[in-house]
Amino acid sequence: MPFNTVAKNGMLDAMDETGGAVSVTHIGVATSALDPGKGTNHAGTEATGGSPAYARLSVVWGPAASELKSNTGALTIDVPAGTYAYFLLMNAATGNTSNYRGFIPFGGASAIKGFFSVDTTLTNDQFRSVAHGLADGDRVILYGAFAAALLTGTGFTAGALLFVVGSTADTFKVSLTSGGAAIDLTATGGGEGYFQKVVPEVFAAQGQITVAVGALVLDASAF
Repeated sequence: MPFNTVAKNGMLDAMDETGGAVSVTHIGVATSALDPGKGTNHAGTEATGGSPAYARLSVVWGPAASELKSNTGALTIDVPAGTYAYFLLMNAATGNTSNYRGFIPFGGASAIKGFFSVDTTLTNDQFRSVAHGLADGDRVILYGAFAAALLTGTGFTAGALLFVVGSTADTFKVSLTSGGAAIDLTATGGGEGYFQKVVPEVFAAQGQITVAVGALVLDASAF
């Protein structure tokens, strides 16, 4: 069911920090191990510990416009050593019981993203997306579009952070390792999906993840 811009902006404004049960009041950080998913509780691995100790931070959102909504204040999140890739959109300062609302991959405001289709012959293991902008070595996550089942392949796990390989201007493949063999696709799922580039941040020791004003974007424009 398609919605127009007025409706999408209204939905996003319902997620304002003052919006009650559906609102996003706090931002957390998860590791790159697996994307947090779309369940009631996030399935990722949230940061913990460190000195200063990690903690979710409260967030203030501006009004939605053009099917987008973004943060109005900068954030600085203390994290221990680790590799982090996702912002958690939470309805509480602590806990993970029915207070998770979604996630934003790192690089969200400017990340390369778009739709792809899968060659149904499965002979070349390619994803087609005209002028996708990805390059070999980029990290990417894949979603099933419009609630369709995601593809399956040898070693492939839905929600995994993958590497782009074998890219051309309009096609790309994915691998479990940088420069590795392309995943052998065994079923196309819904035949199409949505991809987004992710830019993980690696901390060898205690550090800080900084979020500029407008860097966190709730995006309803793709659907």
